[in-house]
Amino acid sequence: MISNLPTGTLTGFHTDIENSTILTRHLREQYPMVLATHRTLLRAAFTASEGFEVDTQGDAFFVAFPRATQAVAAAVQIQQTLATEPWPPSGIVRVRIGMQTGEPIRTTAGYTGLDVIRAARIKEAGHGGQVLLSASTATIVQDALGDDVGLRDLGAHRLKGLLRPERMFQLIIPGLPEDFPPLQTLDARTGPVLGAEGARVLTTVLFTDIVGSTQQLFALGDRRWRALGAQHKVLVRGELARYGGHEVDMVGDGCFATFDSPASAIRCASAIREAVKALGLDVRVGVHAGEVEPEGEEVTGITVHTGVYVMRRAGPGEVLVLSTVKDLGSSSLLVIQVHGSKIVTSEDRVANWKILVNQWRNEHSFRD
Repeated sequence: MISNLPTGTLTGFHTDIENSTILTRHLREQYPMVLATHRTLLRAAFTASEGFEVDTQGDAFFVAFPRATQAVAAAVQIQQTLATEPWPPSGIVRVRIGMQTGEPIRTTAGYTGLDVIRAARIKEAGHGGQVLLSASTATIVQDALGDDVGLRDLGAHRLKGLLRPERMFQLIIPGLPEDFPPLQTLDARTGPVLGAEGARVLTTVLFTDIVGSTQQLFALGDRRWRALGAQHKVLVRGELARYGGHEVDMVGDGCFATFDSPASAIRCASAIREAVKALGLDVRVGVHAGEVEPEGEEVTGITVHTGVYVMRRAGPGEVLVLSTVKDLGSSSLLVIQVHGSKIVTSEDRVANWKILVNQWRNEHSFRD
């Protein structure tokens, strides 16, 4: 365990170099020297603001600060120093920075949890030279900023793997660029999560259900079953966040979520199935793709009802999908195996596909 890392409420701070691959190609043998200079400058800023370096990989840093104001001070120093550094003409280093204040979970290797993920996703939304803050960080520092530093509210945006839109703020640093291209978020690529109310939108729905939940309730009793159910929800929500699912409803022992792609839904279904085994639970999962109708926070339509129907026909530990999902998922090089078929209506067939988790082809294409 890294023994000197702080605990409690912290500000997670993520950085990386924009277009580092292009820099590597242009600079060739000069790149190691440029990367070393970049690391020296950033570490000097971390030290000056009492940051704790948690991890570094390639051109990326993950640092924890006991106070949000320290993180902001480090970000200002980094961007000002990088802007004045005499970089090679074809190798100007531009760093993007994202930060989030919360209570990350301490581990033997550093930190984990949604606060860590959120800070990383905020960083990924930005551009070189840009500093982005979560709403929690901005709230803390807004009254402590000097007269020469400000915040610009960029609004709420959907980020990969997070269930709710994240409101973000840009740090305005005097003498440095203030205007950047639109944030690199899910909204920028695909538009709002489910479109305007009343509009029909193509999406993928996922339903889960604990097998034998009534029997387990009687066997365990109310108190133990509630505790087990709470752990189950934590695991399910963790996988939804990991694979970009949007939680629509979580009632009893079941979950209803939507995804931008069938591939993400299938991967999430498999991950949920494996995760809850640690609790001694089996789930059945149904996945379907089609048009839905947003109604406020709810989602309705034949696709939703079909997804429930498919889930109810899955066996313990099975992921059951419609043939339409299989066809869409196959374009993403998912490896799946047919186990028969069932008739849903005279016009639709259900193919029982048991996902073989350890047999993904082209696995690198699915990395977070």
